[in-house]
Amino acid sequence: MAQNVPGRHRAPGRFSALAELKTIAKESAQPAVKGAAIVAASGGLVASFAGTANAADGSSSVVAAPAAVGPAAGTLTAGNALSAIGFAKPALKQAKAAPVVIEDIAVKTQRAEQKAAEEAATKAAADRQAASQRVSRSAERVALNPAPAADSAPAPAPSASGIVGIAQSLFGIPYVYGGTTPSGFDCSGFTSYVYRQAGISIPRTASAQQAAATRVSSPSPGDLVFFGSPAYHVGIYVSPGRMIDAQRPGTTTGNHSIWTTPSGYGRF
Repeated sequence: MAQNVPGRHRAPGRFSALAELKTIAKESAQPAVKGAAIVAASGGLVASFAGTANAADGSSSVVAAPAAVGPAAGTLTAGNALSAIGFAKPALKQAKAAPVVIEDIAVKTQRAEQKAAEEAATKAAADRQAASQRVSRSAERVALNPAPAADSAPAPAPSASGIVGIAQSLFGIPYVYGGTTPSGFDCSGFTSYVYRQAGISIPRTASAQQAAATRVSSPSPGDLVFFGSPAYHVGIYVSPGRMIDAQRPGTTTGNHSIWTTPSGYGRF
């Protein structure tokens, strides 16, 4: 006698494809099964199962194939679907950081030395150009303002060992009006005698000596010192405030003070 095999009956209630897929994903240990379930859920798969359980004839329930396939794994829609059922979105690729180049210390030192050498060369060239310009300007000034002719410049002052030395050798000679010899001198007779001993011929009188001499503002030893214009007295300059002369009757030749402001100085 045939025995009826009881069929498996589905629990009463409404079938939910999304709940079924979640159950499959949790129970399955294979990533492929989990991925298939997730893809089906993200596409909104609606599965219909045909037939009812027949306990009498023992036939099994038939499950229809999925009506549609969800979005491909790895797409944006698939990622959103994973988030909807509790899975995190796949991590985005991080951009690679640009490598940091550390410049060698020796290279930096070499560049700094090269820059300093270039700056020094530039400055030296500028200095040479400026010096050349100064020389050119000086040459132009000399060309525009030539030096005075040699014959217009005053002659150098007689040396102290010449005029002054001769005058000092004649100290103590009495003053004699019109005197021109060591037996007696007046002022201009004394100066003309001293210069003649030095080989220089000058006029006889003080006023004539003043007119013939080259006037100088800064006297040197041996120059003539004049008083009055035309000059009424003359002496031989020795140092500031001092002269050698034959002063007046009752005195002798010697080194005397310049007692008043001279009217000028002359040089032969």
